[in-house]
Amino acid sequence: MKSIIGGLLVAFGIVGFGSEIDNLRKGTAENTVTGFVLASLFVLGGLALIRSARRAKLPPELREAARPAMSARDIERTVLTCAQERGGRVTIAEVAASTQLSFTEAKEVLEGLSRSGACTVDVTENGAFIYEFSGLMPREPGRVSLKP
Repeated sequence: MKSIIGGLLVAFGIVGFGSEIDNLRKGTAENTVTGFVLASLFVLGGLALIRSARRAKLPPELREAARPAMSARDIERTVLTCAQERGGRVTIAEVAASTQLSFTEAKEVLEGLSRSGACTVDVTENGAFIYEFSGLMPREPGRVSLKP
């Protein structure tokens, strides 16, 4: 049923595109941008329904596993743990490879931590960004603790 409705929405969107293009050719277009936006929404919505219907037909082991949503605090803790395991210095790729975060998610979290002052960013000669968490780096042996 989803596939049929999705197909109808896609067809309706394509007809909408054709109608707007025809109006442009005739020179009678008044709300062309609105028409194109609505046609795009119909096409994208229809394609989403078709995709959803196809996924539902797949066996459970082949469906994309839904990963549990992590809170911002858990994501931050995951990135900090990764940095701690690597001596306080990480790249975006290292965080993405060793956590369940995507490359884009890892980049956003590291940039946010940098903006908040939790780490500094160094750029290598190759252009790679290295995020340094001074609080997670190994301490020098000669340092004295400031405990009262």
